[in-house]
Amino acid sequence: MNRKSITQEYFILVTNEQGNFPTMRKDETKSGIVVAGFMDLLSNDIITVEKKKITVIKELPYDLFHLTSLYTYLKEKTRSTDKLMSDYIASTSSRIKQLITELGESLFKDNIVTKGEGGLFGNKIVYIPEKNYKDNLIHAIKSAIAKEKEITPHDMTLIYILKETKNLYQYFSQYESEELKATLKELKKNPQNKQLKDMINYVSDITVIAMTCLFTSSN
Repeated sequence: MNRKSITQEYFILVTNEQGNFPTMRKDETKSGIVVAGFMDLLSNDIITVEKKKITVIKELPYDLFHLTSLYTYLKEKTRSTDKLMSDYIASTSSRIKQLITELGESLFKDNIVTKGEGGLFGNKIVYIPEKNYKDNLIHAIKSAIAKEKEITPHDMTLIYILKETKNLYQYFSQYESEELKATLKELKKNPQNKQLKDMINYVSDITVIAMTCLFTSSN
């Protein structure tokens, strides 16, 4: 199948057949989009992070054009990871809406989602994942986990963002979930998986910041 960026694939996996995010985890799921965008930029060496300070060091490639608004925000001046999350997760922020629109439009252009009407008054554009593509993506993730020695940083990052935002285990049976937990634990402990461990640590750190900002903005 034609794999997409971490952010695009995360978006597909957390969006249901009505084009909505999980009702009980909507805010956490939205914060995961920002985490995924950050990780796409980091893993492609477009940004660097030192002592929580984010610096843009490369131009945005065409295949990540759906992250234009996030990239522009980071390029304006040096930002901290805390500032990034607080600016995007704030309840009044329009930045996350723009990022979601960019994601949806990029996937619509590639015929991976269709457009629908949503919102309380039906005046909101929603993006509905194509079922076949989503099913194939779920299968690809499960296959990656089964072949744990061959798992890529891309898949590991995606899996951990889904896990941290509580959007992962819905796709696994109880037995598969237990197997997955054991596999992730082993992968994290294995000293040969330094690159994967680094990705996991980045995801964990940035997600903690996101959840802290989310809690603060809701109080």
